[in-house]
Formats: sequence, C-alpha cells, structure tokens
Amino acid sequence: MESLRNITRDRRVSLIDLKQGFSTRFPRSPLTKILLLEPDIVTISELLAKTQTWLSVLENKKRNGNE
Repeated sequence: MESLRNITRDRRVSLIDLKQGFSTRFPRSPLTKILLLEPDIVTISELLAKTQTWLSVLENKKRNGNE
C-alpha cells in the first residue's frame, strides 16, 4: 500500500486561478512575470518549492521599497 506521504506529494494542483488572479490584480509585479511562466499544473512538492522562490521575490521587492 502506498503511503499517504507519497500520495500527497504526487498529487497535482492547478495554478491557473492563482496566475489569473495575481496577474489581474498586480499586472506590473515582477512576480506576475514569473507566475505566468510556470506550468498550469504542478505537484504539491513542486508548489512548495516554488512558493519559497515566490516569497523571496516579494520580500526583495518589499525590501527595495517597491511595494
């Protein structure tokens, strides 16, 4: 029997709503350009890894005074 950990890790999620919503609300954000380059469907493991990068981009923008 496959472990719950493997099932959860391999589950796929859609980024379509996130990409559309974020790009509509923040069209000039550097994160918008990054999000739109991402695939529409990713695994949960991929999403967690990408989220760390996305948060870093937002933090750098905030630190530079470009909120």
